[in-house]
Amino acid sequence: MVIKNNKMKLLFIVIVTVTVVYIGFEYVLPLFAPFIVAYLIASALLPLVRLLNSKIRLPKLFGGIITLGVIGSGIGYGSFYLMDILIKQIVNLLKNMPIYLAMLSGYLDKFCESCDKILGVKLGSMQSFIYSNFDGILVVIKDKIIPVITTRSLNLLIAIIGFVGILLIMLVSILLLIKDEEQYKSSMKESVFYQDIHIVTSKLSEMGIAYLRTQGIMMLLISAVCTVGMLLIRNKYALIIGMAIGIFDAFPILGSGLILVPWGIAALFNQDFYTAAILLTVYAGCQMIRQFLEPRLLGNRIGIKPVYTLMAMYVGVRVFGFAGFILGPVGLVIITTVVKEAQKRLNISIRDNSEISKEG
Repeated sequence: MVIKNNKMKLLFIVIVTVTVVYIGFEYVLPLFAPFIVAYLIASALLPLVRLLNSKIRLPKLFGGIITLGVIGSGIGYGSFYLMDILIKQIVNLLKNMPIYLAMLSGYLDKFCESCDKILGVKLGSMQSFIYSNFDGILVVIKDKIIPVITTRSLNLLIAIIGFVGILLIMLVSILLLIKDEEQYKSSMKESVFYQDIHIVTSKLSEMGIAYLRTQGIMMLLISAVCTVGMLLIRNKYALIIGMAIGIFDAFPILGSGLILVPWGIAALFNQDFYTAAILLTVYAGCQMIRQFLEPRLLGNRIGIKPVYTLMAMYVGVRVFGFAGFILGPVGLVIITTVVKEAQKRLNISIRDNSEISKEG
């Protein structure tokens, strides 16, 4: 009877935990996201700030300002350098756009001609079908999408101003957390919920580092593979395309195949077998990296089987959108940690009750 009651308690804990995680991610997290990011950045900067404080007696506030300024300047310079390359690539692309459109038109005509021959229909049928639908798409873009973009330009400006304000709040929060870190730690340890929360947060910290490292490794490897592939086909935008595919591949559902596979098929229809072979080989390599390396790197480090990690990513994306790519595994870790801790305590109570019944 005691065991059955404890199973019911465990089931209740699972339901409550899942509900709380969902409500927290959906409604509470957006309100506190800037402060959570500020806490993570402050935690990453604290070792260096402490080193400056112990070695040269630099106050933590000034150490935080210097550290944040130096690292922020480095990141800003790197971002500026990448943006400079990106802008140059875009300008070059826009200059050559008429040439690329003419080439695309030629590829499309050849593709349509091949489809007509394969399907055994009158020559020009596929071309007429595609161009008629393309004209419809242009009408939709002109009549519906462009007016929406125009009317929402003011909202975009307001969003940018709001983002700058949030960024300033985050910077101030980072410095305050660094300055008074010992006071915050002591006040948290005095809380009656500290031990229970610490069990979850320590596991989340371990998982978060593993997850970010894994995604960073995946992005670098896939970007490198795609860049090498672009260099092999002598693409003038090898670096930027490789990086873009690496970032694009990080999002579930989308993936590198949405770019590489159609590109490879178009090269096949154009009888450019070398380019098609390279592109499809690059896609196969990206899939192997993503399917075999990622679950092992991530799943093994956080103590969760790879299939459950993938399921959490999928469910997270379905429920929370692109943010669920991170929130799914994080939610899985929270639920697993809470349930395991509850199960451990319930097992202890079962043993205690068994011993009491034997003594009786």
